[in-house]
Amino acid sequence: MSENNPRHWIVLLVALFAILAVGWLASSSTTPAESETPAVTRKAVHGDDSNGSRDVSIAEASPTPAPTKRAPDDDPNAEDSRLLDALRHRLTRPNVVPGEALLTFRNKAALDRFTQQAALMGMRSIDTIPELNAARVRYGTVEALRDGIAAMGTDAIGVEGNLWLKIPDIPPQPDMNNQEGSKKFGGDMMSAINASGDRTHWGDGVTVAVLDSGVLDHPTFAAGQVAHLDLLNDGLEFNSHGTSVASLIGGQNPQAPGVAPGAKLLDIRVINTEGYTLSSILAQGIIEATDRGAQVINLSLGGYGDSGVLEQAVDYASKHGSVVVAAAGNEAYDQLSIPAAYSNVISVGSVDAENRQAYFSNSGQGLALTAPGVGVITAWDTNKIALASGTSQSSAIVAAAAAAYISWGVSPDKVAARLEADARPTGAPATQVGAGVLTIKRPTGR
Repeated sequence: MSENNPRHWIVLLVALFAILAVGWLASSSTTPAESETPAVTRKAVHGDDSNGSRDVSIAEASPTPAPTKRAPDDDPNAEDSRLLDALRHRLTRPNVVPGEALLTFRNKAALDRFTQQAALMGMRSIDTIPELNAARVRYGTVEALRDGIAAMGTDAIGVEGNLWLKIPDIPPQPDMNNQEGSKKFGGDMMSAINASGDRTHWGDGVTVAVLDSGVLDHPTFAAGQVAHLDLLNDGLEFNSHGTSVASLIGGQNPQAPGVAPGAKLLDIRVINTEGYTLSSILAQGIIEATDRGAQVINLSLGGYGDSGVLEQAVDYASKHGSVVVAAAGNEAYDQLSIPAAYSNVISVGSVDAENRQAYFSNSGQGLALTAPGVGVITAWDTNKIALASGTSQSSAIVAAAAAAYISWGVSPDKVAARLEADARPTGAPATQVGAGVLTIKRPTGR
């Protein structure tokens, strides 16, 4: 763009400002705005759970700068500077991929125009999500990205960073001064959720998608029960987390039993060996799961920040009849991680064997319910059994319960309300345990 044509500057900068204002410079309505929550707090003092990971809690994020008075029409440089600062704030945080952005477009034709012209605007299109009219791009500098977006005019309607998401850390041992919520379930988990006895046909005819680190071949799964799709294709070994989660959903071996062994499992690998994924990859996985007919989608992962693209993917799944279940997070924060924080997700926290909120489980507005999450028996690796703890496991147990209810004739759009209505209250605040502890109420004879 030429500085010799101020009117041209003004038109393009106003277009860019609209993108930022209408897009995701404001935080999602389902998570607290950064300007309102400059920090989060822990429920109690625990051991330090920092591990040098690439994601960053919202406690470390700086507040959104206060709005400034708009520059006069004859001063496009001041407006340009403000918009550039806004882009930097969104795209250069520690919890997003450096040099990457997710762009959304007005329609499919606009997305197609961009992919054909990206190189001319100094960008490289890495991938697209046509269902969301979104593109993952690499850019050289924030200034170049700004100019490219402005050149697209009204075609581009959103810009955001590509967030790092991760498997919730294996929770540390509780602090000696905080022993609450740490009693293991062991072999008593099924009876604790009213799922003891014959569950052979629980989940019959239902497909549950496990978007995780990949599901390994393990004796607890029946031949042909698990279908696999690897969105990473990096050739690296699988992290056992996905196997643990999947076994709690559909495991058939009594040594590593699942709540809904009749369910089919759709294993979609979105998490790498180190336990990380990106909001763009997770969004693609959710679209794939939905389009492949998954009635339930389990997301035992999360992060902090804001992703309009990820929220749109969850909306896509919900509108197509999929029940989305997600882990609340293991950081003992007073806020749910995303995607659990989204309004159309069944967000799940953890309790211990005495129905106390697990010492690591996140709290927050919008928590739907809790499930066993301390010392539950799961499959591990290709032939092992392990005691696992975390909201990852709790989420999987609730996803399996959702599959069971659907197999009994409950409509997917009624599953969340049914799970909450059947949950067992504990007397603790809803921000800690939601409606209560998962309690499966099966029809007579099931």
